[in-house]
Amino acid sequence: MAAVLSLSCLLGIVPMTVYTLFLWLFDRYEKEPLALLLAAFAWGFLPSAILAVIAQVILDVPATALFGNNAFAQALVRTSLIAPLTEEAIKGFGVLMIFLAFRREFDSVFDGILYGGLVGFGFAAIENVLYLLSAASVGGVIALAFLRAFIFGLNHAFFTSLTGIGLALARYQKNRGVQLLLIAAGYLAAVAAHSLHNLGATVASETNAIGLLFSWLADSAGILFVFVVIVLALWREGKWISDHLEEEVRAGTLTERQWQTARSVLRRLGASWGALFSGDLGRWRRTRRFYQECAELAFKLHQIKRMGDEGGNGQIVVRLRAEVGELSRALQGA
Repeated sequence: MAAVLSLSCLLGIVPMTVYTLFLWLFDRYEKEPLALLLAAFAWGFLPSAILAVIAQVILDVPATALFGNNAFAQALVRTSLIAPLTEEAIKGFGVLMIFLAFRREFDSVFDGILYGGLVGFGFAAIENVLYLLSAASVGGVIALAFLRAFIFGLNHAFFTSLTGIGLALARYQKNRGVQLLLIAAGYLAAVAAHSLHNLGATVASETNAIGLLFSWLADSAGILFVFVVIVLALWREGKWISDHLEEEVRAGTLTERQWQTARSVLRRLGASWGALFSGDLGRWRRTRRFYQECAELAFKLHQIKRMGDEGGNGQIVVRLRAEVGELSRALQGA
């Protein structure tokens, strides 16, 4: 029993943590605050799981009463309707709270995918542990972990990232109706994707294993879509940095060489690693901070262009411009 418990925790949580780190590594231009990232993962890991169980127990009562002794119909309603509606609403609520409380941190569509993905990975981690604990042996845990953590390991992150995309698209809309429509569309897309997966899994468990192939194909298509969105979102972020910082070069805030580095992920990595291997940790920290603040300055300028001052962005730009200029001069003299 101890072996099953230990292995369930290990194979349930560690893969989701690794996936989280990979998703975080995609955030190359302007890293999101670590506290918010941890909060997103934690919301998925504990509160979301608890609230989802409570909601599903309550809603399961009328579903059971409605379908009587038809076990297959009950399973379909429970897994393909009740579970997606409740879980995506509760997981999405955490992303919504970050969106509302830290609106300025939602700079692009990628941020919506990042926060939604982290909530999903947190939820998947605890759900995996609970499912793996139901296995009767170590071999059963390993077989089930292969399905849940590897074949379908990206599912919950994929589902909730759709909610995040809806919120991120709403970020730069001034019309309240359009905002609500995009947020609702993101949530409904998450529910639909979750429902399709659960439909195939339920068919596989109740009637025919071919249902797992259906789930895998539906999930793979959705994950590919989100990956394409990530690539496009990061390309747009790079364009914002290129366009807005070019103006700062003309204003003397930073040099053209620094601008060329700021707009390229590979050059930024090269500058950071070069500073690190120089043996001067102070220069390394200044270099990392400089290019982080260059990205923040560009994103804030983009927000002002699209949404106006938004109650303080103008002052933030003044502060960031001064800090970027000071760091630019310090790095030139290093």
